[in-house]
Amino acid sequence: MPPVSLLPRYDQQNGWLEILGPQPEPTVLTGDLVVDHVVIGAGYGGLAVARRLAELDPAAEIVLVEADRIGNNAAGRCSGFIIDHAHNIRSKGFKEDTENAKRQIALNRAGIDWLEEIVTANGIDCDWQRVGKTHAAGGEKGARVLQGFAESLDAIDEEYETLDAEQLKAKFGTGFYQYGIHCPHSVIAQPAQLAIGLAESLPENVRVFENSAVTDFELGPPHVLRTERGTLTTPSLVIAANGFGEGFGLFKNRLLPLITWGSMTRPMTADEVEALGGEDDYGIIPAHPAGTTVRRLPDNRILIRNQYTFSRSSDARAGMAKVVKVHEKSFRNRYPMLPDLEFEYSWGGALSLSRNGAGVCGKVGDGLWSTMAYQGVGMAKGTISGKFLAEHMMGEVDPLMDLVLGGPKPSRNFPDPFNRWGVAINARWRRWQAGIEE
Repeated sequence: MPPVSLLPRYDQQNGWLEILGPQPEPTVLTGDLVVDHVVIGAGYGGLAVARRLAELDPAAEIVLVEADRIGNNAAGRCSGFIIDHAHNIRSKGFKEDTENAKRQIALNRAGIDWLEEIVTANGIDCDWQRVGKTHAAGGEKGARVLQGFAESLDAIDEEYETLDAEQLKAKFGTGFYQYGIHCPHSVIAQPAQLAIGLAESLPENVRVFENSAVTDFELGPPHVLRTERGTLTTPSLVIAANGFGEGFGLFKNRLLPLITWGSMTRPMTADEVEALGGEDDYGIIPAHPAGTTVRRLPDNRILIRNQYTFSRSSDARAGMAKVVKVHEKSFRNRYPMLPDLEFEYSWGGALSLSRNGAGVCGKVGDGLWSTMAYQGVGMAKGTISGKFLAEHMMGEVDPLMDLVLGGPKPSRNFPDPFNRWGVAINARWRRWQAGIEE
């Protein structure tokens, strides 16, 4: 039985999870189970696959297995934007292919709508707010980027509102931003709390095991998966492990596993809240893709997110000090009125891309399926991809399904270490391009 060649190594400083307080003890896989379906990976794709399979086949026994804690995995480490517009970090606009852009937005909105149904029906407390997203620029270069974005939105008849410096200061408290575009249809949420709530509200025929990394496997069918304390045997296996799918031999050298980095402050004092002003809960997406994402949270913390690095194991411990220095500079540029507000948590989270922007969703072997590589839109696109994959497995059809099941495969990468070097060079180039927006 060959070993899984790639396993996650997550730090324990994920602010989104830590601020929730102590979590219940995990249910760990022990013993040997034979079930109808196994889903590996409890991110948004895996959670969606497991839920939809259980809804469509309520008599089936389904297992969802996660290597870490749900909420501490990649799903709980993002910025909490559930976005509708294409957010590929390579994307320059929608004008070149308006019909495809409209369908991609419809796809993401289908994911948002389904998530909202689940959140509402199950009373998931995750600070869910359909307040949209504001793209904001601190300088002229960023403003030009956003003006091009506005032209792209005009080309596909999307509604938006432009904001000037005075309006942005009233909204965010800081006078850093000079030009903004508000798009109304996205959602902001607490990502760790959302992922935990989605897992806890799964149908009764889904069993969830955490801290149960698959260490060895044998593909069949039947497929046999071994963890430290148990085994799973199934005729139907879904690998929703994102970049870690390579550890199971899938799409070797076709995915780009990255870490994106975040830092979260302690809660502001009453004096600091007064000094800042502005709204008490918002999300800012940078004008430049290599710029800084910002969230102000309901408990008066501020999140800063920028930087990305190459890491096959998503080991977020190496290089943390260097990243935090960049976060500190980005924070001080935006919030000079808060000189004593310090970061309480800093962490890294996994992100999987492909060079040609193609994702993975569909059948990849006999009784073997996969969904991963969402190009930075994991909350919305991961959710809808997982839903459509489960429906496809059960013979269901949807007009948007071909957008995730069809299309090209991820293109082949350069061999390592050229991938690592390429990502590092690209990151430096983008930081230089971003300028003040970092």
